[in-house]
Amino acid sequence: MASTDHSGNSQQEGVPPATMTPELQEAWQIIESIWKTILGLEGSIESLRMSMNGLRAELESAFRRQLTVDEKLNALQADIAVWTKAKNRVHYVLPKVREFIHHATWAAGVPERKRLEEVVKQVQESKIIPANLSSVREQMEHLQKDRQVLLGQGNSVMQEGRGVLAEVQRTLNTLIRNAADRARNKRSAGREKGKHF
Repeated sequence: MASTDHSGNSQQEGVPPATMTPELQEAWQIIESIWKTILGLEGSIESLRMSMNGLRAELESAFRRQLTVDEKLNALQADIAVWTKAKNRVHYVLPKVREFIHHATWAAGVPERKRLEEVVKQVQESKIIPANLSSVREQMEHLQKDRQVLLGQGNSVMQEGRGVLAEVQRTLNTLIRNAADRARNKRSAGREKGKHF
């Protein structure tokens, strides 16, 4: 609840420090603790978002990779099929990566979060604890759970994306190695034939 003073400014109704009970102080400390946890989760989400941006670029690059003329000429059809199958998995994971980046980018800007940040700042500045503490705590706990879910989803998508990228790179390396072996064998077979003429 907010009241208006004679100047027309909105003031937060609450309990001034002098009349604060130990129970009320403890209740506010719990809320502050939840807020610190939220900030920690948001730091982890932001760090993950940045890593995910790098992963997105790598996945897109791996998907666009084309074989060179030599690789096409000497690659085993089986290797090409395995590599193509691995590349196609990028189609399934890339939208998840982009979706997490989008959600992580906008998470800090949601109105509920901004309101809660304002409450914390007001208490820190004025030392007046809001009267609706149970409602504030409920909102904080909801926000904390929301951040935990987002971080969990992000970690899961990151793991899946890295797995797909590793598989694409592994199958491509096998293809390149086998193609190089075949090219070498063809050259040495050509030299052997030349000796008999």
